[in-house]
Amino acid sequence: MFYQSGSFRILEAGLQFSQLQQNLHLQNIANIETPGYKAKALVFKEVLKKASVTGKRTSTIQAAVVTDESSSAQPDGNNVDYELESIALYKTYVQHSMLLDKITGEFDKYNYVINCNMK
Repeated sequence: MFYQSGSFRILEAGLQFSQLQQNLHLQNIANIETPGYKAKALVFKEVLKKASVTGKRTSTIQAAVVTDESSSAQPDGNNVDYELESIALYKTYVQHSMLLDKITGEFDKYNYVINCNMK
């Protein structure tokens, strides 16, 4: 089925990553008044793997949560910038919504095909 295709799996992975990004931004905002709290961010790195069966190298993307140890934005050692976090949260919300719309569109296409064949 279409939900087993590579493109659908990429959409699904993108949805999971955007959800993780949203959670990190929300965590940072929730800790804006916590003394000494350092903002966390999600970074992606490309990793080359060597497939054991085919002998071909494949490229995968991995996500890692990193802590921003840069200078403090507040006197108490906290470095969370509310405006930057809010903008980043909205950006990931838009990406998440777009991915959901794309997935919903794929289901709608198949629903249309199934309903046309039933007539």
